[in-house]
Amino acid sequence: MSSFFLKGKSRTVGTKRKFEKARPTKKESKIPKRKEKPLAESEEEIDSDQEEERTAASLSKNFNFDDEDEGIVETPQDKRLRLAKKYLKEVEETERGKQEDDDLHESISLALREDYLDSVGKLYREVADLYLGFDLDNSITLKFKQQHLAPTCVFLTEDDKYLYVGNKNGIIVRWDLNKKERLAFTKAQRTAILSIAVSYDLKFLVVADGTNEIKVLDGSTLATVDTLSGHSNVVTGVVFRKNTHQLYSCSMDRTVKIWSLDEMLYVETLYGHQTPVTSIDALARERAITSGGNDHSIRIWKIVEESQLVYSCPPIVNSIECVRLIGDEHFITCGTDGSISVWSSGKKKPLNTVRFAHGKTTNGEANWISSIATLLNTDVIASGSCDGFVRLWKLVGSSKNIEKLMEIPVEGFVNALKFTSDGKRLIVCVGQEHRLGRWWTLKQAKNRTLVVPLILSENESSRKKS
Repeated sequence: MSSFFLKGKSRTVGTKRKFEKARPTKKESKIPKRKEKPLAESEEEIDSDQEEERTAASLSKNFNFDDEDEGIVETPQDKRLRLAKKYLKEVEETERGKQEDDDLHESISLALREDYLDSVGKLYREVADLYLGFDLDNSITLKFKQQHLAPTCVFLTEDDKYLYVGNKNGIIVRWDLNKKERLAFTKAQRTAILSIAVSYDLKFLVVADGTNEIKVLDGSTLATVDTLSGHSNVVTGVVFRKNTHQLYSCSMDRTVKIWSLDEMLYVETLYGHQTPVTSIDALARERAITSGGNDHSIRIWKIVEESQLVYSCPPIVNSIECVRLIGDEHFITCGTDGSISVWSSGKKKPLNTVRFAHGKTTNGEANWISSIATLLNTDVIASGSCDGFVRLWKLVGSSKNIEKLMEIPVEGFVNALKFTSDGKRLIVCVGQEHRLGRWWTLKQAKNRTLVVPLILSENESSRKKS
């Protein structure tokens, strides 16, 4: 702060008195006097208030204050306080950023761990005890007038958004499951749709349409893209290897073929089954699993190793009609004898089998199991027949005993089943006829696709996290 040194008598701070001049001595009188400035420009009367104002003005020029703080004098103590607050704020922001980074790291680690376990088939969750029932009153019916015959197959994208349904008059319909809107459909044809599969990026929809060719369509518009030829008899099943454009197909010609849809090329043929192949499934690994129908065998094809694992069914089984993977270590099968079996990839015989899972007909024969589904990597499976119920089952213990979980009343032939990825809904394709033939007709049934809500307990989220 500037100081003012004035000649004369001292003054008391706060008073308004003019400074009196001292009388010059003789020596001083000989010194020529210099001209003094007027009082208005030099030694004008000054008090403490004016001094503070000048000091504040001088400080305001030397410090860059914000507009809202303009004119406020920052003392050293205020400055230290301001810098301390700024430092604390920076520390707080740094710690918050670290916490967010830790949370993000933990989330990424969990996701990577689940992806790894999923890829090796070891991600397994026991969720069956969370299921309390179903809400049939709030189920959704998806029906298209031109798709007037029985639905035969269904495919649901991994995000549970798009549903594809094929039926016996050759029509495929693409639905927005959340909006319950029909987005696209194909023209009718003479043969029934037996199997459909959609690539992970919706680029390709492949169709086994009751011929010896595989039709390749655009997954969004359903426009024709290409045709894959190579099988010598009707193609019965198609499936993509997860997150790839590698396609596996099976046929009544007793073979399994591998295709690359990036180049639309045939890759390889796998031989082993002695009768027409009835079903095929695959996950992320370069493996496919097939059921051999009347040859009573299931085969896991190791593509890279160029080998196969063969599993033989008990003699009581007539024909294995369908196989579905639970994970890479377990799978289930069903047959025309009404039985459901759970298998381990490490054992040649089934771990457990439920005979007459959907009862018997009036003449004492077993009701065929026409469809099965798994909630992937969990202990919940579903099965359908023509007895008027869809049954949900629980897999118990390491031996995977099969226990009944619940029955959902559905009239007609249950030709296809599919769980949504979160397990909260079950897609049911039901019709008046079996998907493979017209042995008899249930006229009281309706050809339609049902979306049935499943009731889970409130602690579902906590169980999934654990």
